[in-house]
Amino acid sequence: MLPWARANLNHTAQALIISTVAGAAYFIVADKTVLATARKNSFNRPSNT
Repeated sequence: MLPWARANLNHTAQALIISTVAGAAYFIVADKTVLATARKNSFNRPSNT
């Protein structure tokens, strides 16, 4: 936690900042995982033309 935030924000605001950062990190990792899986599946799929 940043010293400025610890000194100037209450516990609720600090928890909100931490939750927002954690949520953003979760969605970034999930997005990368979905894209990697889709890419892998598109290369492994046989062509039906």
